This record gives sequence, C-alpha cells and structure tokens, in this order.
Amino acid sequence: MPKKQKKDKKLRPKINLQIPISQVRKFSLTGPKYILQHAREYPIFGCWVMKGWQESGITPVVVARQQNADKVTYGVYLIDLYCLGVKDVVTYTDVSRAAFQRKLPEICRGEPEPCSVEFAHEMIYGSIEYAKRYELDPHPDFTQALADQILDPPDAHPRQGNIPFGRDGKPYYIAGPYDDDKKINLILKTLMRTAGEGNFDYMVGIEDADFFEEQ
Repeated sequence: MPKKQKKDKKLRPKINLQIPISQVRKFSLTGPKYILQHAREYPIFGCWVMKGWQESGITPVVVARQQNADKVTYGVYLIDLYCLGVKDVVTYTDVSRAAFQRKLPEICRGEPEPCSVEFAHEMIYGSIEYAKRYELDPHPDFTQALADQILDPPDAHPRQGNIPFGRDGKPYYIAGPYDDDKKINLILKTLMRTAGEGNFDYMVGIEDADFFEEQ
C-alpha cells in the first residue's frame, strides 16, 4: 500500500500567555514624520515673512501650526519670487512656543512681518506655479520631507493676485553660493528652452544669505 503523505503543518507564532498585557511594549504614534503627516489636523498658529521682501525678491515664509497647548510645528520656505519658487525648505516639530518666538527674528533676518494665512499660501504656491511655467521644480524636500503637509492644499484659500513674480515681466535667475556650475548651466539651459533667448535675465557669482545655517 502506498504510504500516506504527511500534511505539512503550518507553523504558528508562539505566544507567551504568561506575559501581562501591561508589560507588552506599546507603540507610540509620535515622532517628526508622524507629526508632519498629520500637520493639517493642527490649527494654524501664525504666518510671517521677512520685512522688505518686496525689494529683495527672496524671502523666508514661515507657517506654524499649534501642535498642542505648548508646542508648535512649523516650516520655513525660502521663496525666490523672481524665478525658482521654493528654493529651499526646512521643517521643525515639537518646538516650544517660547523657543519658536525667540527664533523667529533670526529666521526672518530681523523683524518678522506677520501675514495672513491666505497671503503666505499665495506666495508659496504662486511661486511654485510661476517656476513650473519654465519647468523649474520646487526643492525636493517640499514633498519628500513632508513640508507641503504643513500647508493647506493649494486651492484652500482665495488669492488676491497682488504678489509679483519674476522681475520686469520675466524670470530673473540669481545663482546662489551653493549653485555649482552644473546646476547653473542646467537652469540656464532650461530657461533658454522654455522662456527663450532674451526673455529672461540672470546673475551669477552673487553671495546671497544662507537662510538655513544652523538653526
């Protein structure tokens, strides 16, 4: 007679029922990534720009949300109004309100200028949309580091259309101190293709402020 084949027994994980539930390790839904993923659930605490941004063409835009009674989560978006849109971005979570208020003047390079939620969103999203006309993308951390989640969605607030983008009606690329030759050439080639010769201006070799030195 043929031998009966033994059925494979599925291995089941061993569970020690002697361990009290109180000693089972709890998973904490905290940490910067979790907070940023849920940032839109926190109310807006305030928004600020750098005083005199109209003359410089570049400004940090600070958007802060009230994480809890004593803590804020905030993003600093370095906006190039003339060409690149969101040039750089950094986020912070679990910052005490007192520490944030102390840091704000340094972030804004002097006297922070409060602005409305609508204005801050229009400046950030408007600059991104302007740059995209010329196939220039925002800094990768805008999405990869979840900085976009501190903001409301692009269509959440009405726009006034009073923020000028570009200079004299066309893009004006100012190369920063960390823009190497490869990056500069890539941006200039992109502008040549999308805007066309004579339809953009640029400046290379200028030392602009490093807004994201050690914070």
